[in-house]
This record gives sequence, structure tokens and C-alpha cells, in this order.
Amino acid sequence: MNTERIPKPGPSPKRWQLLLKFLLGLAVIYAVHAITLSWAEPELEAKKVRIRALRVEVKELGHRVETSRVRQKMAERQVEVLRQANNLLRQEESSRQADMQRLQGEVDFYQRLAGTSGSQEGLAVYELELQPTASSQVYRFVLTLTQNLRRSALISGTASIELEGTRQNKPVTLKWKDLTTSNTARPEFRFKYFQQLDGYLTLPADFQPERVQVSLNAKGSSKSPGRNFSWSELMLPVDSAPLPAAIAEEAASLEKEVAGKEID
Repeated sequence: MNTERIPKPGPSPKRWQLLLKFLLGLAVIYAVHAITLSWAEPELEAKKVRIRALRVEVKELGHRVETSRVRQKMAERQVEVLRQANNLLRQEESSRQADMQRLQGEVDFYQRLAGTSGSQEGLAVYELELQPTASSQVYRFVLTLTQNLRRSALISGTASIELEGTRQNKPVTLKWKDLTTSNTARPEFRFKYFQQLDGYLTLPADFQPERVQVSLNAKGSSKSPGRNFSWSELMLPVDSAPLPAAIAEEAASLEKEVAGKEID
């Protein structure tokens, strides 16, 4: 029996070509990848180093900001403490100045009494105080009179107060009788060294005071000592004085009368 071998088919040339192209493609890709890594790796490492440096810098900046914030708070606190201390010093200085003025006033007062200030005055007006009341037209006055200790004889008499100012744009002088109600008598004094007199003055509603004249009339003396005061100097901030009931009623009636005239 004659048998012939049938040759097995081998790989075709096209397959070899495809396989060769595939291998060449892999080689090209690998080569490109290797070249790319060789170029990019130093730059990538540099960027990593830069990122780490930036992180450290950010951390340091955060620490600096926190330190600056703490310092700012401390500075603000120091400024506040200095401001409070300055206010306290000013208050203490104002209080000290007020005490010094009060003590100097007392020294002047007793020097005048003793005659050691060079003044040998007898009866004199030492001080006048005016205090506003609940009524804008009524003022309480406190008048302090002195006499030199070297003239320690008992002295008596009366005091009078007059006001100079304007009324309806005309100069006017108001006498004691024009400033008091119900024919109030002039304040009387009787002392050896000093005395304080007080009372109330009622001003007309349309009167603008400018000056205050105080005159004294001592019994047995031909002299009439006195003293003039500026109204603006007397109107320093003081506590309001209590208003007596009788004067309060009189002031209220005057205010009603003035209001009625303004309405008419």
C-alpha cells in the first residue's frame, strides 16, 4: 500500500510580518517610555523637592502669623493698660489741682482775716456763689463776708445785691427790690471775723444778666464796701440748690404770667 506524506502547512509569511511589526511596536513604545522617564524624572524630583520646601515655608508662615497675632493682642492690651493708667493719672491730677485750689482758697481766706497778705481791709466781700434751682429764673446766693482780725470789733449792717444786664436790648440795672418777692428785707450781718449770708434772687424772664454788684452798709460807718462779679464767672457747674416752697410758687406764677403774655 503506497502511502504518501502530506506536508504540514507552516506559518504563513503574513503572520511573521505581523509578529515582527508587533515586536517592533513594543520595542518602540519601551524605548519612548524609557527616554521619557529619563527626561521627566529629574524634573519630577525637582518638583517634589519644591513642594516639600513650600510646605515647610507655609508652616513657617503660619507660625509667624500666629506669633504676630499674639504680639498684636499683647500690644493692644498694653495700649489699653496705658490708656487706663493715663486716665487715672488725669483724674488724680484733676483731684490734686482741685484740692490745691481749695487749700489755696482757705489760705487766702485766713490770710485776709489775719491781715498777713498785705491787705488791711476791714469789712469786705470775700466770695459770692450763685446756684441754679429747679426754676430757670430763681438762683440761690451764698455771700461770704470777712473782717480783719486786727479789727475784731463786732460789726453789723445789711447787704444788697444788684444786677446789671439787658432787657429788651436795653441796659438795665435791677435793684434788690426787683430781684426778691414779697418785699424781702435785705440780708443782715452781725459778726467779728466772718459770716455767710444766703437767700434767693428771682430774675425777670426777659432779663439777660451780665454783672453782679454787692454792696455793704455797716452801721456807724460812712464807707460802703462792695465788690463786682461777672455773671459768667459765677455760673460755673454746681449742684442745683433746693427751692423754697414760697419762692417756687412765686416763680411758677411768674412763668405762667410770662407764658400768657407770649401767647397773647
